[in-house]
Amino acid sequence: MSKRTRFVIALVLAAVLTLSVVAVAGCTRDVLASVTKKGVIRVGTSADYPPFEFVDDQGNYAGFDVDLMEAIAGRLGVAVEWHDMDFNLLLAALKKRRIDAVIACMDATEERAKEALFTIPYLVAPDAILVKKGSTLVITDLVTDLPGLKVGVQTGTVHYDWIKDNLIDPGLMPETNLSQYPRADMAVLDLVAGRLDCVFMDESAAIGFTQTHDVEKALSVDLEGAPAIAVALKQEPLLEKLNEIIQQLEAEGVIDQLAQKWSVGAYAQPEAEDEEAGD
Repeated sequence: MSKRTRFVIALVLAAVLTLSVVAVAGCTRDVLASVTKKGVIRVGTSADYPPFEFVDDQGNYAGFDVDLMEAIAGRLGVAVEWHDMDFNLLLAALKKRRIDAVIACMDATEERAKEALFTIPYLVAPDAILVKKGSTLVITDLVTDLPGLKVGVQTGTVHYDWIKDNLIDPGLMPETNLSQYPRADMAVLDLVAGRLDCVFMDESAAIGFTQTHDVEKALSVDLEGAPAIAVALKQEPLLEKLNEIIQQLEAEGVIDQLAQKWSVGAYAQPEAEDEEAGD
């Protein structure tokens, strides 16, 4: 099953889930009401992942996720208060109510759904393997080619989970061959320095690093999951509102415009999937 197909399925399931759980939100503090009252939504991200989120030359947050969240906040009538932290700390900060939402090219997965609520996916984003520029490595398959290599991943990502579940746990790859980094750019720097053979990350981010570092893409792959915005458990009112706005922005072409601006994966519409199925 392709990521596009899984994306459409996730879109439908997320919409059904939202409608079914709003009625049982309970007496937990209503973050949506608090955000609306204060006029500010505190958003966590990991600004080391261009073109999704990074700090530009003027010291401002920039990228696809940043623009998208600013557009969503505009529809909410509030300002964004950005909180930059290591990727693997984001959900913990959300659970502790230090932030109200997370947007960091974070795939909505079954495991993460135990820690947070996720909106409908806002993007289809494939994945990729980076190698040092000029490398003679030939990587055509993750299972057969990665076990003997020194691989870098960002901590807490689906890329780490995939390697652990499919290579390390089955005994195909020694755990010492996998290096975790709190920030993606640290892994890329080690790749350039020759301390790694390859780095596993989202394809759009990988392409971004090819423009700023001596690295090149060796393989494109399609893992499970698609990026979504996370909110704390039991915050169904906020989840429902974010889903509503994401669907509005998609219908108006705003998300596709941002995807083109930042050269990232595109928002998958069910109609497009149906057309492809008929080809």
